[in-house]
Amino acid sequence: MSQQQAVFIQASPPLVWVPALVIGSVDTDMKVCRFCESNADADSPFAEGKEMTVSLKDYPNSTLPLQNIDPLTSKPLILTDLISLPYLNEPSILSNLSLRHKTSQPYTSCGDIILALNPYKRLPLYTPSIMSAINSKYIFNVKESLDPGCSKENETPHVYITSGKAYEELKRTGRNQSILVSGESGAGKTETVKILMSHLSSILPSPSTSLIVKRVLDSNPLLESFGNAKTMRNDNSSRFGKYTQLQFSSGVLVGSECGVYLLEKSRVCGVGGGERGYHVFYQVLDAGEEVKREIGLEGMGGGDFEYVGGEGVGDVIEGETDSEKWKRTYAALQTIGITGDLLISFLKTLSVVLYLGNIKFSSDSSGEGSKVSSDLNRLAGLMEVDVEQLREKVTFRTMTARNDTYKVLLNPQAAKEGVDAFAKELYAKQFLWLVSKINEATSATVSERCGVIGLLDIFGFESFKVNRFEQLCINWCNEKLQQKFTVDVFRSVVQEYESEGIPLATIQFEDNVDVINLIEGRMGAISILNEECVRPKGSDASFVSKLYAMNKNQESDKASAILVQNKRFHSLQFSIQHYAGAVVYDATDFVRKNADTIPVDLVELSRTSFPQIANAFPPAPAPTSTSSRRGSSLIAGTVWSKFRTQLSDLMSDLAKTNTRYIRCIKPNSQKLPHVVDNESTIEQLRCAGVVAAVTISRAAFPNRLLISEVEARFSCLGKVSAVSDLLVAVLGDAEGFEIGATRVYFRTGVLEKLEELRLNKMGEFATKITAVGRMHLARSNFQTMRTGAVLLQALIRCRALESKFASMKAASLLIQCAARSARSRKLLLFKKRAWAATKIRAQYLTSKDLRAFKVSRTAAVALQATMRRVVQQAKFKIALKESKEEKKLENQLIALQKKLAQEEEKRMLAEQRLQVQSASPRPPRPPRTSVDSDEVEQQFVDADGGSSSSGSQHALMHESGKMMEYLRKEVFKIRTQNTTLRTENERLKENNRRLMDANAAAGASFAALNQHSKQLSKNNGKYQQDLAAAKSREQARATQIVELKEELKMQKATYIAEVHSRLQYSKILSVIARTVEDRSDDAHLVDEVNAIVEDCENNYMSGPNGMTMDISKMKTPGRKKKRRSLGMTLGLVSPPPVGRDGESYEDETGVEAMFGNIGKGLRSIFGGGEEERENKNPQVRARGGGSGGGSGSGEDFTLHPFNEP
Repeated sequence: MSQQQAVFIQASPPLVWVPALVIGSVDTDMKVCRFCESNADADSPFAEGKEMTVSLKDYPNSTLPLQNIDPLTSKPLILTDLISLPYLNEPSILSNLSLRHKTSQPYTSCGDIILALNPYKRLPLYTPSIMSAINSKYIFNVKESLDPGCSKENETPHVYITSGKAYEELKRTGRNQSILVSGESGAGKTETVKILMSHLSSILPSPSTSLIVKRVLDSNPLLESFGNAKTMRNDNSSRFGKYTQLQFSSGVLVGSECGVYLLEKSRVCGVGGGERGYHVFYQVLDAGEEVKREIGLEGMGGGDFEYVGGEGVGDVIEGETDSEKWKRTYAALQTIGITGDLLISFLKTLSVVLYLGNIKFSSDSSGEGSKVSSDLNRLAGLMEVDVEQLREKVTFRTMTARNDTYKVLLNPQAAKEGVDAFAKELYAKQFLWLVSKINEATSATVSERCGVIGLLDIFGFESFKVNRFEQLCINWCNEKLQQKFTVDVFRSVVQEYESEGIPLATIQFEDNVDVINLIEGRMGAISILNEECVRPKGSDASFVSKLYAMNKNQESDKASAILVQNKRFHSLQFSIQHYAGAVVYDATDFVRKNADTIPVDLVELSRTSFPQIANAFPPAPAPTSTSSRRGSSLIAGTVWSKFRTQLSDLMSDLAKTNTRYIRCIKPNSQKLPHVVDNESTIEQLRCAGVVAAVTISRAAFPNRLLISEVEARFSCLGKVSAVSDLLVAVLGDAEGFEIGATRVYFRTGVLEKLEELRLNKMGEFATKITAVGRMHLARSNFQTMRTGAVLLQALIRCRALESKFASMKAASLLIQCAARSARSRKLLLFKKRAWAATKIRAQYLTSKDLRAFKVSRTAAVALQATMRRVVQQAKFKIALKESKEEKKLENQLIALQKKLAQEEEKRMLAEQRLQVQSASPRPPRPPRTSVDSDEVEQQFVDADGGSSSSGSQHALMHESGKMMEYLRKEVFKIRTQNTTLRTENERLKENNRRLMDANAAAGASFAALNQHSKQLSKNNGKYQQDLAAAKSREQARATQIVELKEELKMQKATYIAEVHSRLQYSKILSVIARTVEDRSDDAHLVDEVNAIVEDCENNYMSGPNGMTMDISKMKTPGRKKKRRSLGMTLGLVSPPPVGRDGESYEDETGVEAMFGNIGKGLRSIFGGGEEERENKNPQVRARGGGSGGGSGSGEDFTLHPFNEP
């Protein structure tokens, strides 16, 4: 390897640089190289061991970049400080960083600059012991660290060293310090700032400031919640710049003050795929229901809001869920004093921002304006404004022209953009309010401050496929910081040359003044864009064209190289050559984003909202002078103008401090430890200015080596002991190098020439060594050939003996095989016979067991069948008996119904016959005979006995029982309905109770809100009306139930009375028939009376009995008319009174009156003295029914005896 030179080859963009060895030359401009180490696949042309011919014309100065090789181990040299690398170039920087990162060493220094590669895992580098050791060396024992003889090569880089040096210099000199932490998203800037802040706060702890220190440390996660978001590159990406000034007094941290820059407001309402909005939105949506209820988010989730994209709630960010992070955020808010109503108001403002994103618009009927197609009640309630006013403010825009004010309709797109702009501005205002509250809680008084250490966590240089307005602002900020960085690096180089004692000559280096002038100069991008924002018809295309036109004829030769114009660009594209490379910008929406116009109508409406929102939009101050121009005020209000003011203040603050730099590098996008993506890493090194810093530090002397290394490496070129004499003897003069106190500095190309001379000298040494090696190789070959001949002879003799032994062995094996074959045949025959016998026996036993099984199975089946038959016979008999009884009952019911129908027909015929007879003249009556009262009484008793034994009366009683059973069923059914109604009533009461609870809760929550209270009052009135209607319906149902019960009770009593009346009627007819038969001598009259009695009895007994009659018709007077027909025919019953509806009805004493009329009729037929009979005959009492309106219980009634003729 001594003959081969270790270099780097530019392979391809994915690999960038590949280490290789120069193994030969085709000519002066062509080198043959072999790759010695590569991450490429085996099939790749850059795989290890493959060769390639490269042209030196493709490399700077026609020289291949050299590797840094350790002469002792012949392996790549790994140093802690890049400045100490012998060959300091881009690939060597990348190789050194990659090797350190793979060995879990994330920090590397480049002079005073710290390069931090994100390790993507926890490393034991931040323990108290390491912190104590660094504090002891760089803070409390500073003389050792300031010793000029202390070499930086032995110093292990760490961010604690940077913060420790800043703290020590602040304490020693009293000058304010600052540490600039930069890098792209995901490089670890935020974590690095946390580490620095934690170290600075713990150097000299004090019990009196422990609360302030806690607030300072807790402010970081609080700002992360409101200012960080998940992006495609980083799960916890800072979307704003932050400059935290830690305030110290006598070395003790007494407070802090934070300033923020350029919050990415567009992330409030615009979330790309795989990304999230600000963390606080998801934390609030994943908080407890109690918190969400207080801020108007009860029952809402991520899918209910457009601004959060419907995804991401509950994601795990840095090992914690949103719910766990919310607890930390809530505790941090409590720590800085945001509690109680102030906290609720602050969180309600976040809810308002979320609800603003849910407003949807559609075209109105005219097609020119828009209308809100979503519900605004909840948003208006949160903002405490009128919903109609809110609806008007989002769909109209108020325009003022001189003294006239008029409203303009907004189309759906313009209305949506206005709402989004208001939501973004509202969130930005709340973020600034939170920063001010943090500063109030953590800032120390002026009397306590004696020094400041500023920590700047700023966004790094950005270059995407599509670069917008935000990227131009960020890159402009990085250009300003790079300018300061370049000046600081140049100052450090001057200090190094002075310490080494090298004469300081003019060092030429490139700066970025032209780029900064292009952006912020008099005719720069800022001025042109602000002018377009003021101009009535300003546009993005006009901005781009003016930018090219204004800078085309600049005096600077670099103007055309800085503002790049390409024919392939469309009208809204332009390119700027930044210090890190050319970036193509798309000017779409530049004017709108820079103007940052907020709807005036919504701002005015917000001033009527609750104080947290109203205070965010204070009224604009009145102009102090009539000469102030509108254009100047508009330009001052643009985003770029505000940011320029902030950036100027920041650069002014940084200029007053001693600045140190930490550049954070993202080694790979997969977030894997020990993996370095060469392409992205070298791009970040360029963007971070590391390559520029190296270029400046090596502007005069790009290569340097320690004096001891020069003596050890190049002593082979001469026998001179002194390094200066050796170099002069080899190079011919002393113009190509300078020797300092510890190092030798080489100008461009000198070290490469020395390396080439050394390589040639090593080649001569290699030739001599090769000759001696060949001699030893030939001697070794001869000894090997002689030893081989002896071994070949021995092998031939061995093969002959082996052949003879093999033939004898084959013969013996043949004999043994024949013997074994005979013995095996005998054994096989024996086993076959044994197997056959076993098979026969098994077949026999199987047949025997099968027969026994079949017999047992047949017996079991028969036994089971017998048992099943016995069981089923018993069941069949029972079922048959029940079937017969049911059939018998059905037949009896049918027969009874037929009998009732026949009796009804007979009754109707009897009534018709009586009507005919009553119409014809009556024959003369026979003389009446007196009948003894005892005989009549005996006849009534006999009639009673006879009737009790008749089958018809039993049938009627049986029918009455069935009727009672039917009534019981109806009552049960009505009770079931009543239970259902009661259940419904309870459910309505429960609903009423819930409605009343909800109404009470709503009234208690919004008692102080007049407008919302009116709406709740209306809802409450509606609910009360519904409740009154429900109560009315329930009362109607209860009344209906009572009426049904009363009607059933009356029907039951009526039916019982009807039964008793029929029984008594039958008895009376029997007594009448017997009396007429005994008293009358006219046979014709007796026969006629008997026929009439029989017909009346049949007709009466076959009348409606409740089994064949509709219950609803039981109160009709039809049957009462039929009951009276016989009495009216005989003249025994007087006509019933007539009601208002033209139908007759009976009074309560209808039955007794009927019996009295019957007695009068008999007396009129037979004659006799009435008073005598009344005095002589006793009263005859019988059990009978009550009146038509009776209760249904049996009552006694009196039948007066007939008078004598």
